[in-house]
Amino acid sequence: MESTSTGVLVWWLAISSVSVLNLCVFAWVATGRRWRGALEPPDVQRRRRWQLLLAGVFTVGCAFRSFLPRAEAQRICLVDHWISNATIARGVATLAELALVTQCALMLRDAARASGMRSAALLSWPLVPLIVLAEVFSWSSALTTNYLFSVFEEALWALTGTLLVLGLFRLWGAFQGGQALFVRGVTGLVIAYVTFMCTVDVPMYWRRWREAEARGDRYLSLAEGWHDANSRRVVTRTWADWHEEMPWMSLYFSVGVWLSIGLVRHPRFGAPARSQIVTQTTQTLHTGPL
Repeated sequence: MESTSTGVLVWWLAISSVSVLNLCVFAWVATGRRWRGALEPPDVQRRRRWQLLLAGVFTVGCAFRSFLPRAEAQRICLVDHWISNATIARGVATLAELALVTQCALMLRDAARASGMRSAALLSWPLVPLIVLAEVFSWSSALTTNYLFSVFEEALWALTGTLLVLGLFRLWGAFQGGQALFVRGVTGLVIAYVTFMCTVDVPMYWRRWREAEARGDRYLSLAEGWHDANSRRVVTRTWADWHEEMPWMSLYFSVGVWLSIGLVRHPRFGAPARSQIVTQTTQTLHTGPL
């Protein structure tokens, strides 16, 4: 193994520490749901339980990946152990990512139904299928080492984020108070995410693919890639190997998890939204058409 970079070790310690904190916060939220849930209607309790379960999958998955950082296509890792195999890391990531996008879809659908915004509800339906397709491309990249598949994967994530933003924009004026603050906060966060994907992540993988093409690299078949991903681990702790992975991993394992846990605690959309609609309707009946 080449010389160890202090910067890489500090980064590893930082993301691991954040993940420990995230696990503690999730445990606190999960414990609090036991008594708060009894105060909510059964349908709301059911949606909250789903959000909690999905957030747990994402939080634990991100913690696992921060304790054992791995870049699947490059086969690089920080810990030389079979559990650092690329297929295990990719499997954990797949479950976690599908959990997160399902959370977002459920939140958007819940808010859209409460506000009566049918167009926003329709935009929630493609989110999960798009990420299922993105995961197919991600596995293809991890196994074949062809970064063009990563370009397609990240582009689909950017498209999914864009659809989510469009759905949230439809809800921009539908709520008041904490509900409105939540919708606008998530909208800003997802806009920042899409911007990052389009300006950093997609161009990075496109550049890697162009460089591989210029070198004449040979890509692996799926069968070759499966064997290689389960048997080859390049243990490296050098800055050159990890510095491009640090930005997206750092944001993924911190802000991404905070969003996931926040979706468990999002304001209840149902009753306030219906009250608001009734109030608006009553005002219209009293004042008459403009």
